Amino acid sequence: MTKTSITIPEAIYKQARELTNNFSGLVAMALERYIEKQIEKAKASFGKWQERDQPSVEIVNILRAEERRTDARCSR
Repeated sequence: MTKTSITIPEAIYKQARELTNNFSGLVAMALERYIEKQIEKAKASFGKWQERDQPSVEIVNILRAEERRTDARCSR
């Protein structure tokens, strides 16, 4: 286990505490689901790369626009 500090809006925190007394467990579960979703998106996009008429950079930009993904710009 790793301890960490996060900052979240108070309203979201209050809603989460109403759902469970195990806030850490809830956050861990939410992160697991988020990661699984990202992996599923990546796997689903592999087929889109096979027969391409455009350069890879253009395809990535189109995919981001279609799915309104912002996570790639937020990575460190």
